[in-house]
Amino acid sequence: MQKSLQIGKTQWIFIQTPDKETIDKLAQEYNLHEMIVNDILDINAQSKIDTSSNHFFLALTFTKYITQEDRYIFNELDVIIGDNLIITTTGLESQKLNDVFEEIKKDIKTIDRSYKTSPYYMLYRIIDAFYDKTLKSLSISSQKLLDIQININKRGENIIDELINEDLNKIFIKHNFLSQEEIIDELIDHVTNLHEKHLTTYFNDLKTKLAKITRTINVLTEKNDSLMTAYNTFLSIKSNKSVNRLTFINSIFLPLTVIAGIGGMSERTMMTGPENWKIAYPLFILLCIGIAYITYLILHKYFLRK
Repeated sequence: MQKSLQIGKTQWIFIQTPDKETIDKLAQEYNLHEMIVNDILDINAQSKIDTSSNHFFLALTFTKYITQEDRYIFNELDVIIGDNLIITTTGLESQKLNDVFEEIKKDIKTIDRSYKTSPYYMLYRIIDAFYDKTLKSLSISSQKLLDIQININKRGENIIDELINEDLNKIFIKHNFLSQEEIIDELIDHVTNLHEKHLTTYFNDLKTKLAKITRTINVLTEKNDSLMTAYNTFLSIKSNKSVNRLTFINSIFLPLTVIAGIGGMSERTMMTGPENWKIAYPLFILLCIGIAYITYLILHKYFLRK
């Protein structure tokens, strides 16, 4: 998908999921450096910035949540800025970027300050929107962890899968945004060195939001770790209770097993005799019941004391 918008003297070319033919056409029309073209077509493992060519180039990797798979994937944002020009491309479709485009389109008639028609102001609006989206997704994740905490003893065995998945998602997001810290610092320096110094405040705000994202991820990671520890403790307690019950039951039946073994030796011949079995066996049964009851009372009192 490709759209274009004229904002004062600035033209914004908006492209999602570009193919090689589209990028080659843009490169020819705007004389883009071959390194920029390669960076757009290739998937960058992490964010990068290039101010050495005729065009400013920025690649930022953001996270896109896949609901069906309950996980995040990378969605790379590439930005090219030239004289009165900004080109944005994303590897995957982005509803958030499309929303920013439509918002600015509506605001064109009310924009009365020249710096708000600057390509770098457009860049600020785009990054700011992505950071806001990330903070919103982190707040949803925080609520999810709170739900797990409240129901940690009711959710069953699948809770550990949820906690592991949440932990992996946080690690994925954290490493993505850690790579942006140096990039934002370079971006601030670049904007400061231009005639766009009045925009420095906006980009400093982005640095603050990025720091907030990192802090929030760290807090959620610690909370996730605490919940995993709490759940393992809960399982240990539950397991100990099961072992105690088994020990209790075995302690009751152990003397009964011994008595039953003695009473059943040699089919009536060893202790009871062939003539007395009708009396002896009922007595053995009564004896077993009595011993079982006494054992139960003793063990019950012991476990209650513990």
